[in-house]
Amino acid sequence: MAPKSKKHRRSKKSGLPPGALVYVGDREGEPMAITRVFYDQDQLHTTPVNQIRDLEDWPTWSGLNWINIDGIHDTSLIEEIGRVFQIHSLILEDIVNTEQRPKVEGYQDQVFLTMRMMDHRVIDGSDFGEQISFILGPTYLLTFQERPGDVFDPIRIRMEKPESRLRTKGKDYLLYALVDLIVDNYFLILENVGDELEKVEEEFFQDQESLSLQHLQQRKRQLQQFRRVVNPLRDAISSLFRDDHPLIEEATRRYLSDVHDHLIQVQEILDSHREFCIELRETHLALLGNRTNEVMKVLTIIATIFIPLTFIVGVYGMNFEHMPELKYKWGYPMVWLIMILCTLGLIRYFHRKRWL
Repeated sequence: MAPKSKKHRRSKKSGLPPGALVYVGDREGEPMAITRVFYDQDQLHTTPVNQIRDLEDWPTWSGLNWINIDGIHDTSLIEEIGRVFQIHSLILEDIVNTEQRPKVEGYQDQVFLTMRMMDHRVIDGSDFGEQISFILGPTYLLTFQERPGDVFDPIRIRMEKPESRLRTKGKDYLLYALVDLIVDNYFLILENVGDELEKVEEEFFQDQESLSLQHLQQRKRQLQQFRRVVNPLRDAISSLFRDDHPLIEEATRRYLSDVHDHLIQVQEILDSHREFCIELRETHLALLGNRTNEVMKVLTIIATIFIPLTFIVGVYGMNFEHMPELKYKWGYPMVWLIMILCTLGLIRYFHRKRWL
């Protein structure tokens, strides 16, 4: 769940002109760092960037360049990066707004993509990670993360191998590889959620009291929020490989189409898990209803048995002077016999009706 403080920060944008940079998030204390990864088929170099002006010669860059920015709360630094790489102010505004809906937009010689990055090693589905933004340019790929640490270590390891496709293909393929790895983590998170739901189901059928409706409702709400992350991303990736973006090669479009198919699978799994939560909740409520009905049936049977007994006792509890039965020698045992016969008769009747 998003912290309430985010909503208060969002209000700071009210009345500001379009493109005004206002950080919307809760990562102000995170360290900021810029790293440049330069590589081609023959070499690979990873160097920290200490000054923004070191990036001003990007039009003359050769090979493939991946610039990763950790920390986006310093809007003045983001604005300076935007000036160097000639990034549209509306893109910069979306980068510092960590509640941005996943989307793809094309600006002249740049392609902008923003989405949610989640790490299955630290997230179980109750959190939604961080926003990550990509800018694909003529000689570079920029990535903006909310904080240091990401899921891209497998990509960095693959980069070290000269025969890797990452070393032989373009920067658009790197964009695909990073997005594909993020989507793969979606699958792993959903596997963890699925294992948890199966465990909940097993414990439920062993002990119906073990099910927490509050926890189940919370998980269903989290899956719904996860779905709101995946749905627009599916449309964004579809736009990325279907629309005519000059920076995306035809070969890479096929790979992006595969990512789109994966997102459809993620959505189907999400829907399946959400329906499972609803069905398990309804089953729990149905069993509670059946248990209540059983209790009410027992109480109704007991009350029905005591109705004629109460009637008999009430009649002979009246204080009229002329009641011949009161002076009858066998009146007391006769009343007991009648009450016992009424009770046995009603029990037999209920048993024949299969109410007992």
